[in-house]
Amino acid sequence: MTGLLSALLYGVLSIDHFALGPFLLSRPLVLGALLGTLWGRPAEGLALGLLGESLWVVVPPAGPSQWDTGLAVALACVWAFSPGVAVPGDSPRGAFLATAFLASVPFAVVARPVDIWLRRNTRVLADYARAGFNHGVSGPFWRGLVFSMVLWGFKSLVVFFVAETLGGALCGAVFPRLTGPLAEGLDQAWRLWPALGAATLWHLFFGRLGKNWKSWCPSRGPA
Repeated sequence: MTGLLSALLYGVLSIDHFALGPFLLSRPLVLGALLGTLWGRPAEGLALGLLGESLWVVVPPAGPSQWDTGLAVALACVWAFSPGVAVPGDSPRGAFLATAFLASVPFAVVARPVDIWLRRNTRVLADYARAGFNHGVSGPFWRGLVFSMVLWGFKSLVVFFVAETLGGALCGAVFPRLTGPLAEGLDQAWRLWPALGAATLWHLFFGRLGKNWKSWCPSRGPA
């Protein structure tokens, strides 16, 4: 049930940057915090979200280089937090969190062509809305908007379930073998990665603050 709720949460939040505008509801930090709380591991979910943020800044939610970093965090949460995952008792927890995130990245990249395909094949809805505006009515716009939201949400669920199944089988085969130096190395990497995400957010926020502070200060005019 928790896995189903995770899929529904991702499907609903992923609508934000398609039909409603870039409200950033599907950004990694939001998904990581919510899914971590849903699975009863809020701190680890937040850490996965911070790790995703370090990539989200480089791979923004729009543009030709886009890929779904929010999906990567959502998948990693499900694989790492599922109670049915076989984890050796003597292996560090961070190794499995790091492995789950690494396994999720290829699926998030592959999801990009699916998004492009759906956008291209829903342009007919935009033409339908435009024709309605030309006739002075808004009904076609709202019907097209709702239908596109439903399609995008359904697409997100399909992509999530396919990736979760394939990646879950991969993680299920890899997790029990994470022992010795490999597990220690991944655990050490995990100790650094969320800090990198937090530093990225810090730099992004204060970098923009520094660029915009002059516009907030009242002008004194000429001396």
